[in-house]
Amino acid sequence: MIRTPWILGTIWVFSFLACGDKEEGASAPVRIPTYHEDVAPILAEHCASCHEEGGIAPFTLVDYDDARRTAEAIRISTTSRSMPPFVLDNSGECNTYVEGRWLTDAQIETLAAWARAGAPEGEPPKDGPPAARSLAKLERVDLTVDMKDTYTPEATKFDDYRCFVLDPGLTEDVFITGFHVRPGAVAMLHHLTLFSIDTKESEAAAEARDAAEPGFGYSCIDDIHVPDTRWLVGSGPGSGALRFPEGTGLRMHAGRKTILQIHYNQENGRHTDRTQIDLMLAKSVPKEAFVQRIAATNLHLPPRQPSVDQTQTEIVPEDVTLWGLWPHMHKLGTGLEVTASRGGGQQTCLARVSNWDFHWQGFAHYTKPLTVKQGDEMRITCTYDTLSRNTATTWGQGTNDEMCIAFFYMTEN
Repeated sequence: MIRTPWILGTIWVFSFLACGDKEEGASAPVRIPTYHEDVAPILAEHCASCHEEGGIAPFTLVDYDDARRTAEAIRISTTSRSMPPFVLDNSGECNTYVEGRWLTDAQIETLAAWARAGAPEGEPPKDGPPAARSLAKLERVDLTVDMKDTYTPEATKFDDYRCFVLDPGLTEDVFITGFHVRPGAVAMLHHLTLFSIDTKESEAAAEARDAAEPGFGYSCIDDIHVPDTRWLVGSGPGSGALRFPEGTGLRMHAGRKTILQIHYNQENGRHTDRTQIDLMLAKSVPKEAFVQRIAATNLHLPPRQPSVDQTQTEIVPEDVTLWGLWPHMHKLGTGLEVTASRGGGQQTCLARVSNWDFHWQGFAHYTKPLTVKQGDEMRITCTYDTLSRNTATTWGQGTNDEMCIAFFYMTEN
């Protein structure tokens, strides 16, 4: 194994005349980054929680040998901002997010310069390597919604949407203030949503649909087919625990069952699943929250196009505070933007995605919540690359269909 035997502290960069050997002059010394001094702290803060033994990432990044082997991959993935996995623009040009996994331009250049220099190791620190930042965890678990049985998707369904009617056993109304999804089959779970059933009639409808199909749960690719339901939990691949903004929460009614809708995608194989959702609860919250979406549903994307935009506008019916959102597209998506416009031409950027990745989805909350007022116009625009398609692509639930949605977590003002 070849290691850099000494710190590459500085090199001198000289400028020479184009035709001749005479030295024009010397610039200031340019320092080459080393792993232990410059790279390891970045990887520990932003990468190691997933790139650890047994983590969701396909390889580890816990020591110099790991990083040296993947130096060029680190340079490419961070320069393109495909890593760390966070699709929303967290630069501050269009908001910042509590859960934002985001490298500064200076950190990206440090990693690139280190890779270009041959990934020098440098001197290990005397006080040991930096500690890895852990994925978010709940302060406590008050209730676990458990499938209590296993489900294996049908072999003939590349995308299997399955709904499970589950009883959380609540004896009083509570509010969800945080959650942590623990998938039974990480490689297969594309995303899930837990819905509250708010009436006895809707609960009976859900149970009847479940009983009408053989096996555990019922098929629900186009819709959950039950009225009077509300969004409670949403999660995509690679998500840790999520804590809702302080003072807010989503109500769960006493004595009511829930519907867990899971999108299983068999691109990475067919497995058996028993997913569990840990919940942190409160008996009351100052502001009851709800989730509403803006979506461009009339999608018609012509094939073989490098860039196609689709737009939808809606008028805000009441004053609300926006605490965060979940943007959602499928595999053709490249970018998404949501804005709010007010009379007089005032426009606010609510969210921007410049580098969409189908595999990294979930809610993110603003570091500073935003307010939209009754009569404001909200606009969502999604951008797609259809060069890989020979026929038109339209709206649909399947992985090879498309969507254009922003789910907002909000409270009434």
